[in-house]
Amino acid sequence: MSDRRERAREYVGVRVREKHLTVISPDEAVDGQWHGLRYGSESCVRLLPEQGALGRIRDEYAERFLTLATPLCGPDEIIGIAAMADRALDLGWDEVVVNDWGLLSRLSGRWGGRMCAGRLLLKLRRGPGWGDPWEDLDGESRRYFAWGPLYDSALLSVLDDLGVVRLEVDPPRHWMPLPATEQFLVSFHGDARLVSISGRCPWLYDPAEDCWRNPEPGCLSCRESGPLLMYAQGLSRPLIQWGREILEEASDAWREEDLPDSVDRIIYSNFPIAGTINASK
Repeated sequence: MSDRRERAREYVGVRVREKHLTVISPDEAVDGQWHGLRYGSESCVRLLPEQGALGRIRDEYAERFLTLATPLCGPDEIIGIAAMADRALDLGWDEVVVNDWGLLSRLSGRWGGRMCAGRLLLKLRRGPGWGDPWEDLDGESRRYFAWGPLYDSALLSVLDDLGVVRLEVDPPRHWMPLPATEQFLVSFHGDARLVSISGRCPWLYDPAEDCWRNPEPGCLSCRESGPLLMYAQGLSRPLIQWGREILEEASDAWREEDLPDSVDRIIYSNFPIAGTINASK
């Protein structure tokens, strides 16, 4: 185990298989079963918490592990998101999930040991399931199909050099054992796999005018209305649109006893998953 990972374990105070919940507002009711709370978004800057609320959230949930998830950043956004991440960690937030290489390079010098590589940074977009090649793959190809980035030693070495101590993954469509990631701890998204990221937010489309609206400050339409279910011929279950994230229910794709010891945290979403309805019906 690397010295950095050992320090991360000491800092985090790891419990075996902690349960962490993704939340949006600090005013949401949170019961006592959750070890940690996760704010922010992998896909949308508008779903980040207000910077002025970071201290209040930290004070309100003083005993819980707090994670700030950050999205891909455009050139006009990266400075503000980096400042928010700096502020959160200064205030005692425990971890920042990074999905943008530019943001990672900005944070690495100061915050090595408190950064997690998100699913987008690891290129773990699973795709919608059409044209699944699984049956035609041999054993080695199947392992790479399920966990390709985790076999990329060059990628993992760069992440380690930049101070990343944790990886976020989700269940593949066909289960294969996770490869060893000795220098990293692993967070596991337990109820939904990331399929893709939409280019635009569907909540900003105005069908009456057939145009895309500019979002108002604090616009959280997707969180207020709940997820959209998308059905398509050939898919075994609906896709779930949540902000710009396109997800698929995956709680039945894994068993806790199959997770290696490096997985010490399971992340759950804050919306009801809508089952496994056959998309052809």
